[in-house]
Amino acid sequence: MSDTYYLCRATVTGYVIMLKEGDYNYMRSHERSLYVPDPDNILVLLAQGTKNEIQAYYKLIKGDLTNVS
Repeated sequence: MSDTYYLCRATVTGYVIMLKEGDYNYMRSHERSLYVPDPDNILVLLAQGTKNEIQAYYKLIKGDLTNVS
């Protein structure tokens, strides 16, 4: 059984982070529970998939991929 992972960007800092499904759901529920949206706490979803897929996509957008065929 493979877990679902999410690749997200924090809007304020610009950091790209990989979250497990439970952590991602917690962050999303926290955003929804705020009375006024906090722009410092918004995540932008970039991709979702298995751990290997997300790591490959992260390397692709960071420019770290080599030997691509």
